This record gives sequence, structure tokens and C-alpha cells, in this order.
Amino acid sequence: MATKHSPDAVIADSEQIARVWKENPTFTLGEITLAILESKIADTREKHNQVETLRTQLKALVNEQNARLAELASINTRGRSGFRASYGPNSSQYEQAGGTRTDERKRPARKGTTTK
Repeated sequence: MATKHSPDAVIADSEQIARVWKENPTFTLGEITLAILESKIADTREKHNQVETLRTQLKALVNEQNARLAELASINTRGRSGFRASYGPNSSQYEQAGGTRTDERKRPARKGTTTK
């Protein structure tokens, strides 16, 4: 779920408020104290760091998966070509491997000419 708040911006704003609050110890914010605010800032920063670490790990896994998928796709193409070369382009084996038999290919339609 996307959020409209940038984590870095919100944490920076909270830290700025905490700095000003430290310089003005008589400031109050209802039930929120300076200690509570600083605790929430630290907790949020830790969660943000965990999210960024997981994103980095996810990117690495996605890149590995994409490389393996490309390798498998290449093997699939070579396999179909091998069945086509060994058994022919109209064979059941080629069709079973995922190819389209020549008898089942759509015939090209002649393009009609339009006159004005």
C-alpha cells in the first residue's frame, strides 16, 4: 500500500520538532512527551531501515529469478527447435513441446485493395 508521506521527510520533520522542543522545555503537546516523540522517531527509523534492507534483498532475488527465467526460456526455445528438427514441423512431438504444427497455422489472408 502506497503512502502519501515520504519516510525520510516525515522523520526529518519529526527530528526538527524534537530539536526545537528540547530548546523549549515548557512546550507541551497533550499526552505526547518529548521522550515519546523521540521513541517514535527511533522506532520509525528502525522500521524504515528494515524495509529498505528487505527491498534490497528483494531486488537481488528478482534479478536472480529473471536471469534464471531467461535461461529457461532459451532452453525451451532450443528444445522446441530440437523437436522440430528431429521430428519435423508437423509432428505431434513438436506440438506436445509447445510448437504449432504447420497444418494448424493460420493461412495468410490476401489483403484486399480499396479503390476510391
